[in-house]
Amino acid sequence: MLFFCSSDTFAQTSDRAIVQDIITKMTCYVDSSAQEKVYLHTDKPYYTLNDTLYFKSYLFNATYLTASAKSGILYVEIANEQNRIVKRAMVALYVGLGWGNIVLTDKIFQNGNYTLRAYTNWMRNNGTNGMFEKQFYISSPGEGDVLIKSRFSAKLEDGKQKASIGLKVNKLDERPLILEDFILRVTDGKKVWYKDKVRTMMDGAIDYGFNIPEKAAANKLFVSLQPANKAQSNTLYSMPLLLNRPENIDLQFMPEGGSLVAGINTRVAFKALSEDGLGTNVSGIIYNSKQQEAGNFQSLHAGIGSFGFVPQVGEVYTAKIKLPDGTYSKPYPLPVVKPSGTVLNVINKLGADSLEINVSATLDIPAANYYLIGQSRGIGCYAVIMKIIHGSGKVKVDRAQFSTGIARFSLLNTAKQVLNERIIYIDQADDLRITMVPDKKRYDKRDSVAMNMIVTNKAGEPVQGSFSIAVTDDTQVKTDSLKTNNLKSYALLTSELKGQVEDPGYYFPPAYNPEKWQQLDNLLLAQGWVNYDWASVFQPFKQPSFTAEANFTIKGKVTNMFNKPVKSSGVLLLSKKPGFILDTVTNNNGVFTFDNLVPSDTASYLIQARNRKGKSFNVGVEVDEFVAPVFTTAQNRTMPWYVNTDTTSMVLVKNKLTYDKKQQELSSPNMLKQVNIKNKRIIKGSKNLNEDGGSDLVLDEEYLQGVGKLTLGDLLEKNIKGFRQGNGKNPYMYFVFTQQMHLIIDGIDIDFGAPDPIGSFPYSLYVKQFLDYYNAEDIKGIELMKSTKYNMTYMSRYVSNPMALPWDHAFIEVTTYSGSGPYLSKTPGVYIYKPMAFYPAKEFYSPKYKSKDDKSFIDTRSTIYWAPNIITGKDGKATVSFYTADISGTYHLSINGSDMEGNIGSNTTTIKVQ
Repeated sequence: MLFFCSSDTFAQTSDRAIVQDIITKMTCYVDSSAQEKVYLHTDKPYYTLNDTLYFKSYLFNATYLTASAKSGILYVEIANEQNRIVKRAMVALYVGLGWGNIVLTDKIFQNGNYTLRAYTNWMRNNGTNGMFEKQFYISSPGEGDVLIKSRFSAKLEDGKQKASIGLKVNKLDERPLILEDFILRVTDGKKVWYKDKVRTMMDGAIDYGFNIPEKAAANKLFVSLQPANKAQSNTLYSMPLLLNRPENIDLQFMPEGGSLVAGINTRVAFKALSEDGLGTNVSGIIYNSKQQEAGNFQSLHAGIGSFGFVPQVGEVYTAKIKLPDGTYSKPYPLPVVKPSGTVLNVINKLGADSLEINVSATLDIPAANYYLIGQSRGIGCYAVIMKIIHGSGKVKVDRAQFSTGIARFSLLNTAKQVLNERIIYIDQADDLRITMVPDKKRYDKRDSVAMNMIVTNKAGEPVQGSFSIAVTDDTQVKTDSLKTNNLKSYALLTSELKGQVEDPGYYFPPAYNPEKWQQLDNLLLAQGWVNYDWASVFQPFKQPSFTAEANFTIKGKVTNMFNKPVKSSGVLLLSKKPGFILDTVTNNNGVFTFDNLVPSDTASYLIQARNRKGKSFNVGVEVDEFVAPVFTTAQNRTMPWYVNTDTTSMVLVKNKLTYDKKQQELSSPNMLKQVNIKNKRIIKGSKNLNEDGGSDLVLDEEYLQGVGKLTLGDLLEKNIKGFRQGNGKNPYMYFVFTQQMHLIIDGIDIDFGAPDPIGSFPYSLYVKQFLDYYNAEDIKGIELMKSTKYNMTYMSRYVSNPMALPWDHAFIEVTTYSGSGPYLSKTPGVYIYKPMAFYPAKEFYSPKYKSKDDKSFIDTRSTIYWAPNIITGKDGKATVSFYTADISGTYHLSINGSDMEGNIGSNTTTIKVQ
């Protein structure tokens, strides 16, 4: 809805035309960009190794929060702490909805921090805007592991920063680990600053102190413990060294509207971050250039607050924080005071029907017309021509014109230059009301639960929609509703802001709490500077770089031997799983398309092209394969599961170990002694020269199918320690540590066809073309033979020098699906296309108990129930049924959903199990 008015009844028609032009261009920009926003609801916030991550995806048109009409394919990926993609796959969307599950198998994942991402190809036109990111942790407890309680501190001694590390090492049963030797390291990336042998005391304690090197990045320091016992030397316990020194707090000031202007009362927001990147509450004093007090400040929540301030012309202001010992910190600069300019102030009172907007200007600025534009999700909702007379202008704006969520006000001059901006939060209390009514007040273990869901809108009318629900055990999963982002807080708040928002759930619902309302406004002042892309609004429309993928499509090109397109070429598409055959012809540009294909999580296609004479020997086929974007996400320095473990996490760890042990006992009740049998993995079709298929390392088909399109070189670098090109003697050969690498593909040594002398510059390029040519989808298995036990048979066949020593050579046997050996040419007219897999939408397993006394297994589920697609009927109702497990306590229910027509809702509730 657009509203035009003027503070000057004689405003020129041209000004109204300019405002109309701005609004028109904004609307065209929103329509043409059709930005998307995606949210993933996961079953819980953290996982154990070999657990399953369940998710539900909601893809919206970012402006209207309706189902996106652009994309039908969503990319979901998981990256590790080094930002390396560990898992990536596609999700098929229907009316913006999709779901799937990811098995966190120990063949791909390990203990550590991970980032879950989701995006569409269309989203890439707007950078990372709208893309979803969530960090989570995977723990991998084992019976031999330990628990560590950490205490870090630092202080200034003799002009040097001295750090103190206090660790207490316990067994999993929480008994101290007594008189055990460890190697302690203090590192910064690959740089090792300190390495010492330490021993635990009678209470399991380790105390260690060191001077922090001046060149060390204090916010990247890690401390690690490695058992000195050779039998356990492969175990490493590593944790971030979080010092959080008060004197190193990062304090930033953000004036309302963007600038401090001399003589004008301005509201100034601030945000204080400790060294771990999280907000820390502070108080302090503002000083002028004469070191006179000019104001004071105190944060309200997560290190964020605001204060009123009138800066003076020519002054330079600094702030000092009051430290815990009563002294004051180093000075922090406030923004430079501008001698001339405008200030935009928005008063958004809780419960008020209208907003008060004031524009103040320095007296040197002549009276002139300005344009105040108000928008919600990119749509122009309000426009006014303001005449600034005697340094001020004021308007009232009806809040009903804006949608729930963030609203942005921009002040432009007649040249359409943005002078000031301010964002606020509008709450129309129009989210969906989701009510969960249990059929009992309290439940027993292994009891049947029936939850009646009722969904209505603001007017109390029933709503049909799709909802996802996760039920978790509070004794094992710590679900903090203040820190958790749900669909509502993400779509309406955090996705619109840059950077991390601590405790997003803390601010909801804001409309019923004056303190939260004020703190939400402070958050938007301090963290809301994500500028609207006005440059794109006023520029001519540009064709987007990335297309929207409405469905799963295979698109490619047929060319002749001169690389010219072949029109009217017949193209055949064959699929084994699911089985079908399709055909088409190329257009005048040689392009072919197979559209509306049925998604499959194990799809593999053969594409064959022929020229107009029906021949395929002189034509080539190219397929447009997905090229993933590169992200630069900064990982939080999160403590691993075994450090400062809380009671809830400890229960999860113990339950997993108990479950594994119990299941082993139940499966082998008469077992007298535990026997560990290590099955030797055999690669089917391998040309391994050892009779028993022996090798030092095996990457099998199951592993390779889970790593996507990693090249052979990437696979070797990632999985074989010491694999690299060059050493001090020869930079052009490949090695495994000091052993010369021999690459064998389908039983054929690639050196047999090497056109250049071994070890020369061209030779390294010759090897690299094989490492880059093959990827995981071409390979059935990889075997490494580097110990004398396994490489001796290879020495006799592939090394002709009789004086060669076996410990100087390592052999890598690669078995391909084609089995045709190291030949780089592809079959003319044929293309084997293995697209990215689709995540399976498998049903969550929830046991149904016929008898509560069944002792054949124990039920220690941490995720009690997961349902990604609960559909409410015309009456707005649905029923959810599941069984409780073997642990008493409180179950947490998290519900998100939408009618995909602009209305969303989130809720949490609990049930008791005795």
